[in-house]
Amino acid sequence: MPNISPRDIPITIPNPDKNMRQNYETSKLYYGFPVILLGYKDANFKYNFTTNSSSYTLGDMMVIGLHCRSNAAKQIMNSKEFTVNIPSENLMDEIEIGGFFHKVDKIQLSKLDYEIGEFIDAPIFTACPVSMECKVENVVMYGETANIIASIKKRVVNPILIEDGKLNSDKLNSVLFFGDDNEKIYRYLRNLSDKAGKFYKNKFE
Repeated sequence: MPNISPRDIPITIPNPDKNMRQNYETSKLYYGFPVILLGYKDANFKYNFTTNSSSYTLGDMMVIGLHCRSNAAKQIMNSKEFTVNIPSENLMDEIEIGGFFHKVDKIQLSKLDYEIGEFIDAPIFTACPVSMECKVENVVMYGETANIIASIKKRVVNPILIEDGKLNSDKLNSVLFFGDDNEKIYRYLRNLSDKAGKFYKNKFE
């Protein structure tokens, strides 16, 4: 049987006629955000974590969004520090423990191994290929969402992701979160990738 690449599978894309577009009412729309595990110091359980998909980073700045009344938000705003851990799809059980259980010791429940950060008193989960130590610099409230702005103090990466001193992003298989009011799903990167700038160079250079 021939080896078929995902690129060889035809994809039917509807004609992008403006008249075909329609208004879509939903209170939330997740269009593909990396799932992360937020590690933090917990006054009740010493350390804990929660699953999150509302984050972005620019340079040494990390921004995460949490409901202001959640345990994670309260604990992080109190301790002023946290870790961002990027899981792969082999940690789906742990991802859902972090997302569906509340007010319990989720580290004990998930059996995740961890070590404490060098600059941050919060857990770094060793099963995650990438982790970052973050220090809270500011909190901006928007409704009931706490937008926590932090500085990244340290990044740690599994050695298997490093080649010739550089990060091999092809080997980083993050889990992406999609959905709306009706349904939420995970999608996986697998091994299909292109280098940024490839399409620009092919067309304009």
